[in-house]
Amino acid sequence: MHDIVITQVAFDDAMLILGWADGLVLRQPLTRFSALKDADAQARQDFQIQAGGAQLYWPHLGAEGLTIDSVDWIWEHLCNDAMGRLKDLEWQLDRLGPRDQAIVALWRLEADGYNGGFVQFFCNWGEQTCQLALQALHAIGAENTRALVSRQRQLLDHLEHHPELKALWDIARLLTEEEDEVISGQLDPQLWTAMEEVPALAVRHFYPG
Repeated sequence: MHDIVITQVAFDDAMLILGWADGLVLRQPLTRFSALKDADAQARQDFQIQAGGAQLYWPHLGAEGLTIDSVDWIWEHLCNDAMGRLKDLEWQLDRLGPRDQAIVALWRLEADGYNGGFVQFFCNWGEQTCQLALQALHAIGAENTRALVSRQRQLLDHLEHHPELKALWDIARLLTEEEDEVISGQLDPQLWTAMEEVPALAVRHFYPG
């Protein structure tokens, strides 16, 4: 990954606009940053560029200031692009290239993992996406996340030939209370913390790509 250096910070009526030294320009709604949305023009310009050009910091917005990290914006951009290409292919994952497959799998892991945990992720997307996510986590060096996802997947192995397993979402009801407690009650919170490593590692690996 080449250096990520913010070179442009601008606003219009509804958007925050950031530009980088490589020519990338991204926009996000100000509604995602309530402190910026409510700030006047002078307060919006009272920012510092930190972390070698990769972060913006508004020291006087909010109790602890407001920080915006390039990594989060660029990772979201990569995910949106890959998901857009998947949509264009009528959601047929096998038709995507390996890079986009990996990004889609990581995006699905993050989206469902944070929303409903590993069981939701696996029941929504199945073995193919789970294995793609595990491979992608290894490729980018997110070994903490990979270890947790691998452990959670292993805890489903005994259900593979269960006579009542007809569809992926049957898994949720076939888990015992004890198994669900381990996967969802114990390992999911660890997964949420571990996945904080993913955006920076993914951007380093996939961008510019």
